[in-house]
Amino acid sequence: MGGSVSFRPAAVVRLGVPAALVAATLVAVTGSSGQAAQPQPKPKQLPFSSGQTVAYDPHSVLVKFRPKASAAARKQALSKSASKARASVAADVVAVTGTVPAPQLLKKLKADPSVELASLNYLRKATATPNDEFYAAGFQHYLPTVRMPQAWDVSKSAGAQTVAVLDTGIDAGHPDLAGRTVTGYNAVNPATGPVDDNYHGTFVSGIIAANTNNTEGIAGVAWSAKVMPVKVLDEFGTGTDEDIIEGLNWAVSHGARVVNMSFGGTMESLVLRDAVANAVAKGVVVVAAAGNTGDDVPQYPAAYPDVLSVGATNDNAAITGFSSRGDWLDLAAPGYDIVSTVPRDLDPEFPYGQASGTSFSAPIVAGVAALVRNKYPALTPAEVMARLETTARDAGPRGRDPYYGAGILDAYAALGGPWAADFTPALPDGNDFPARAQVLAGGSASASIGAEGDSDWFKIDSAAARNATVKVTGPLFDSVQFAQNFGPVLSVYDQDFRLLGHVQTPRPDEDEDGFEIPAALTATTNASLSAGVTYIKVRNSNGSRDSRPYSLTVTDSDTGGPGPTDPSFIVRDASVPDFTAQVPVDTYPSVTLSRDAAPASINTTTVRLLNGKTGAGVSIAPGYDAAARKIVITPSSPLLDKTPYRIVIDGVQEAGPAILGGYTSTFETADLTPQAVTSFDASGLYLAANLSWKIPPTTDLDYVVVRRNVGSKAPTFTTGTLVYAGTASAVKNTGLAQGTTYTFAAWVVDRSGKLSPVATTQLLGMKSGIATTSTLINYGGSITIKGSTLRIDNKVYAGLPVNVYVRPKNVSTFKLLAALKTSSTGTLSIVHKPLVSSVYMLTFPGNADLMGTRTADITVNVAPTVSSVLSPIAIRLGGITKLSGYVAPAHYAKPVYLQLYSNKTWKSIVSVKLSTSGAYAFGIKPATRGSFAYRVLFTADADHAQAVSPYRIVTVS
Repeated sequence: MGGSVSFRPAAVVRLGVPAALVAATLVAVTGSSGQAAQPQPKPKQLPFSSGQTVAYDPHSVLVKFRPKASAAARKQALSKSASKARASVAADVVAVTGTVPAPQLLKKLKADPSVELASLNYLRKATATPNDEFYAAGFQHYLPTVRMPQAWDVSKSAGAQTVAVLDTGIDAGHPDLAGRTVTGYNAVNPATGPVDDNYHGTFVSGIIAANTNNTEGIAGVAWSAKVMPVKVLDEFGTGTDEDIIEGLNWAVSHGARVVNMSFGGTMESLVLRDAVANAVAKGVVVVAAAGNTGDDVPQYPAAYPDVLSVGATNDNAAITGFSSRGDWLDLAAPGYDIVSTVPRDLDPEFPYGQASGTSFSAPIVAGVAALVRNKYPALTPAEVMARLETTARDAGPRGRDPYYGAGILDAYAALGGPWAADFTPALPDGNDFPARAQVLAGGSASASIGAEGDSDWFKIDSAAARNATVKVTGPLFDSVQFAQNFGPVLSVYDQDFRLLGHVQTPRPDEDEDGFEIPAALTATTNASLSAGVTYIKVRNSNGSRDSRPYSLTVTDSDTGGPGPTDPSFIVRDASVPDFTAQVPVDTYPSVTLSRDAAPASINTTTVRLLNGKTGAGVSIAPGYDAAARKIVITPSSPLLDKTPYRIVIDGVQEAGPAILGGYTSTFETADLTPQAVTSFDASGLYLAANLSWKIPPTTDLDYVVVRRNVGSKAPTFTTGTLVYAGTASAVKNTGLAQGTTYTFAAWVVDRSGKLSPVATTQLLGMKSGIATTSTLINYGGSITIKGSTLRIDNKVYAGLPVNVYVRPKNVSTFKLLAALKTSSTGTLSIVHKPLVSSVYMLTFPGNADLMGTRTADITVNVAPTVSSVLSPIAIRLGGITKLSGYVAPAHYAKPVYLQLYSNKTWKSIVSVKLSTSGAYAFGIKPATRGSFAYRVLFTADADHAQAVSPYRIVTVS
């Protein structure tokens, strides 16, 4: 951009009119609107395929039995399908569960004569469907093109990701924008606020952040986003680089996280470029409209590498005729018949309108970028751009192309939703090269431009030299009624491909208000034809497709042309025509030239094969057959399947000194069955397994599926239990049973539903046992712990690692006692001397072939030692004796009880508390003569079992 950008406001039409008057609106450096050609009758909304994954309860099916089905018949139906009724849902409707996956169970139950209806038990969720008036009425029919309705189910919040709209300002008091703005700035006149005195800025702002779900007006793409209005363009849509840079810097310094710039021009400014780069370096995503010139002249700031440039499609996902194109284009989004807010001073009672242009596709992308930034706040601007591009849906020529860039925005996929199928590409029409030229029977033909960038070739054979008029007449060119239009470009060549005539139709005439007057455009040239074959090429000046036919005629004329000129580079034929799909991965593409080339000039610099998605070069060995004038491209290794490729030939030298022109074409390889996962392995754990695998190179990978079966038989893709479905390379499968063998199977599934060969792995079930030589010992004693670990069929594995764990009976956490290995008989043993009552168990952790195991707990109680001494052992009536001793280990302050044996029962008669050393003493004074037996009782506590001392007998005389 040089000193300023100028802009002619486009017409904005009220929504009340049935046919919208639409002008392409991108701020341009000329006085015109920049709207070029547009083709195809105004499209109707197509049915939309979301590509969502259908979710259902994998364990149940809903069944409605026939009213006259008896209870016995119903019971038999469940028995035959190995199922049972889980719950009654309604009269005659039950939820049924079985031992097989729900789809299989459904199939079995449907076949039973007692069943009237059966269905999977689908999962549904609340959907975020806006209730805004014009959304509900279908005026925003273009939003499904970018899967915006599904995206809202994932995220409706832009959070703190404020979107700065650098434009003509805003009508902040608009009822559909109230509360949606933050403080803005007027770089054109800083003394005033950013009031919209045009309409463009209000229109762009409404697309991004109109109040959504408020029953009025339209739904904003970013639902609840905030916009920062920054006025950098005046009432005529004109703004200088000075104002734009000032406004951009202000927005960045005041918290903008996404910037939308729906303006442009053809002059590049290094100062503006630096300002954009600085904004991106500070974490701002910059989105710009690509332009409405309908040509490949770069527009700035869109063409700057740090900017996400956006072209315009209609709601049928076809690029518009006015959308600017080039290798600098990043993405496409709807920009035709877009509905949004307009300033109230245009229509106070009905401030809404409809307009077209890349100006209005850019804010759709900017709004989605804000949603993405909010959901993934750690992403850098470059990563946000990459996410939007890599999740885009391919359209037009396969792979990245100058019309759609990486493809059409997919808001749902960008926010983490499942992918959707690419848009259907155009196919070769059979007349893309001179060698396949259509014969002009009777001197006339009718055809259409079926794909973006398509060229149609024709030929006519003259018996003698003659003068002729060659004319192409296109269908009605009407930018209001058609999103794509045909502007004919006509070239005539002799049989040696010397140019005889060339003409490009001018743009349509304009009325006094500067708007195009609808007309059928023609391209006419006179040429002097030699005897023999004459070739004619027809293409569209704006590069878009147009399904409406054009006509080509060749008639005799009194006037000839200027005579032949030197031939330019012409590809006579190609083994893989442009737009070809299902090309074998082992193909060697060839291109036949129309003129001799210097063999030395054909090398890996002048002949390239590129990955159409990434732009990365493919290793090739170009060869040249001089006799056939054929360049053969030999890839060093087979091409990837389901992958777009681009052939680029540029700089090849003619046999003489001239440099031949350039050639580019695209093709897509066949969709092959994916390869199986490699290194599929399972490692056993206790009640779980770790699984890992390597995903082979799969360009259209959808997901990997892992299933399991109990036993040694591998599951099929529809049987067994689902373990995993996704794109990771590992998973931990929990909830497994002990003593069970599991067989796992894995498949790669591509986006067309093709399954790879199966890969399997198995984990064998194991069993472990534990025992001790005693479950009750005295303090200071030892036990022997014995264990075994065997396969469930009793196969022995020597040297398996087995861990023995122990914990005090009153503690919940085990500690490792010993790490042992199994003997040649699968057994092991260890001696242990527990100091307190203890719980033991042993585990085998599992390995690459075997499941892990764990034994049941086994408890060993430890009883303390209670000593006893009675002195004296004989006393006279009325005398006293003493029973004393110690408890080991000491239990300070714990009571012990003196017990007397009477009537064949030990009875506690008195207690004392143990000393710090565990000592106790009882004084005994019997009341009668005789012999009496005494002992001391230690009652069980958390650490030790109950214990008694040896009994002692005292004689009383």
